[in-house]
Amino acid sequence: MDDAVNRRYFSDPKIVLDYARAAVNVGLWESERFLFEKFISRDAKILELGCGAGRVAFGLARLGFGKITATDFALPMIETAKEIDAREPSGITFSVEDATALTFPENVFDAAIFAFNGLQMIPKRERRLRAMREVARVLREGGIFIFTGHDRNVPARQRYWDEESRRWRERSRDVALDDFGDLRHETPQGEMFIHAAAPDEICAALELSGFRVVFSELRSRICPESESVRDFSDDTRFWVAEKTGSASK
Repeated sequence: MDDAVNRRYFSDPKIVLDYARAAVNVGLWESERFLFEKFISRDAKILELGCGAGRVAFGLARLGFGKITATDFALPMIETAKEIDAREPSGITFSVEDATALTFPENVFDAAIFAFNGLQMIPKRERRLRAMREVARVLREGGIFIFTGHDRNVPARQRYWDEESRRWRERSRDVALDDFGDLRHETPQGEMFIHAAAPDEICAALELSGFRVVFSELRSRICPESESVRDFSDDTRFWVAEKTGSASK
């Protein structure tokens, strides 16, 4: 799957508008608020990846986190976040960044966040691993990485993945997909890509990248969420990992 698919999707004006509405009207999920306050100190230097129009970054600023750099690979998202911020300046730094090739020096952030399944929207296993390693590179030792992703092992989706496994075995799968767990959706705004990972897949990638898992749980088991949050996003698994050392070769 070509990375340009999601770049086009998240640059579409209708999608950007949806994310702007979420930044203004939805704000932080209760589960996000709980985990950010539990694992990240108020004076931490925070990097957000895949910030969209600023939903998480603005929520962090409202909670009193004061050192936030928010990035996204889609320029229209960053431009919109800056427009929202201009109405009530927050002190957040917004910039365009590719999560697989960050421009920041090593060991400069205390925490990193990749919310709303953004990490799993990167096509190809090796590129998702590269993004994890980039996060580890820019985090200080002991730094915290919080992200979410769809859990392929959730029982409600088991029938679908059993059928998908059969298609891969019989070589009748969608040839545009690179890894088992890949999904592509046709929406009114065009095609988008996401990968649904099994927990052991995420654990292995984190270990290869120099992290250890501190916490992992489905959102629905962490905090009750408002109707607006449930409408905005279906259930997802949270991961909290700590940087322990250099990545494995």
